[in-house]
Amino acid sequence: MLKQLFLVLAVAGCFVSANPTSAVNCGNGKISDAAVSRNYNEGLRLLQAGATVSSNSGRQYPRRYGDNDGLNLSGQCGSQLYEFPLIKGNSPFGHLDNAGNDRVIFSQANGYCASITHTGASTANGFVLCKNVRSEDDVDSS
Repeated sequence: MLKQLFLVLAVAGCFVSANPTSAVNCGNGKISDAAVSRNYNEGLRLLQAGATVSSNSGRQYPRRYGDNDGLNLSGQCGSQLYEFPLIKGNSPFGHLDNAGNDRVIFSQANGYCASITHTGASTANGFVLCKNVRSEDDVDSS
């Protein structure tokens, strides 16, 4: 019985992740820690299940993030990184949603890495880092 309980807890632990460190201010506004966490956790859940969701433009997420923007996230977070849309609201990004400009970056091994945005990037498909926000009071709702 004790072995079975340990196995259940160990498996459950694989799907529980630490919250990102803070809310963020991306190019189109501030996003709460809760929304960052929701989208990160959904991206990680899908990755672990070997599943993806389609955006309204047909792109599949989570998808590999190439780290070609000079952000050097692979140096900080590991070489196999994934991106998942970062949207405001009470639900994470889902099937046929608009992916928007903002993303959470994570690795399966090391968890949450950063939040990034297309807004303000020097190239059309490039990314820049979102700025961490210290207080939830400085954040738009969810």
